[in-house]
Amino acid sequence: MKNTLSGLSFHRPEHYLQYPIVLKSAKGTNIKDIKGKAYLDLFAVMGTVNCGHNNPGINEVLIKQIKTLWGANLFPTDIQLEAISKINAILPEDLEVAVFYSTGAEAVEQAIRLARAATGRNRIISFKDHYHGKTHGTLFLMQSYPDCYGPGPDSYRTVIENDGKDDPDLIEEYLNEAMGDDVAAVIFEPVIGYSGPRRLHKKFLITVRRFCDKNNIIMIVDEILTGFQRCKGWFVSCQEGFNPDIIVFGKGLGNGYPISGVACTESLFKYMKQTIPGSTFAGNSLGCSVACGVVDFMCQQNFAEKTSRLEKYFFEFFLQPRYQSYGIKPDGMGGLLSISFDDPSFTQMQEIYIHVLQDCVITSHTNNSLRVTPPLIITMNDFEKGLEVIGKCIHRFMEKY
Repeated sequence: MKNTLSGLSFHRPEHYLQYPIVLKSAKGTNIKDIKGKAYLDLFAVMGTVNCGHNNPGINEVLIKQIKTLWGANLFPTDIQLEAISKINAILPEDLEVAVFYSTGAEAVEQAIRLARAATGRNRIISFKDHYHGKTHGTLFLMQSYPDCYGPGPDSYRTVIENDGKDDPDLIEEYLNEAMGDDVAAVIFEPVIGYSGPRRLHKKFLITVRRFCDKNNIIMIVDEILTGFQRCKGWFVSCQEGFNPDIIVFGKGLGNGYPISGVACTESLFKYMKQTIPGSTFAGNSLGCSVACGVVDFMCQQNFAEKTSRLEKYFFEFFLQPRYQSYGIKPDGMGGLLSISFDDPSFTQMQEIYIHVLQDCVITSHTNNSLRVTPPLIITMNDFEKGLEVIGKCIHRFMEKY
């Protein structure tokens, strides 16, 4: 689709939401469009720019690396080894970096290959609302596998429709029903991101770990969105203490630069050679330099306390009687937050999203939820201002709804 805006001509696929602005620059938690209009960022590229846009310290290490070495493919580099060392130091206990990639979907596919190689089995158990990527392989893990690709490959995966959100005591029953002698792994997000955000019951995490131990299968935790301080700590897996066999990570590690990775237990490393790890840009020096800058910057912050405060204020704000009268439900964890409506038939959140955007606050949305995932450097004052804008837009919309 061809669009013209402020004298610029650009193309965009018809099926994409036609955003009414074109962005040009950003710094900290503020973004400007090509007209110079400023927006408060409560999106952070879907929870990726945790350290803020144009972070000076991260820029510095990236610029230094640009002048030194960009990539070396299969050859190890000094900056890659430094990144591995820094990330190993903050991973959940007993896990080490196995391989780097550029995207989360690549990392998820590698985790699946590793689980299948280690167990000699084929099938993966996944959950309906948990998102793991848009490659052909990762789409298999979703309940909403597109009809145009033909019938869902049930020999490859079993999707559980319910992750215990209504009754956490039933999760073990769901898992047992899905189990068979061909199951290699269970994969899930510890906080549902893309189709939420929605916090899972703690019993879910404990039950899945116990189920995997009992059946000698691999537990893969998708921390691509939840990792790197987004959810009140380096990883949800650390604070819950449920010891994953594999985690996949990304997004926040690159602060906007594409880098992801897989970490696993020492017992799984011997199966890596069978899984064809790596790719042309895997572990490239630019991505690894950014990762080093991100970890160093985060070590100087108190993001765990900050995201706890963001979460607390968010829930208090939307649990006020004036918003509860509309049936608003706040959900999420740390800096991965959402609001939706009690009415399951409400699918007009895009309209509220547009109202919020017109009032110079950037968020993101699904049909029935509005996502709030700000840069973690945001001040509480700016966060409060952003929520006030969202609240006013909801009020305006509901008065006409």
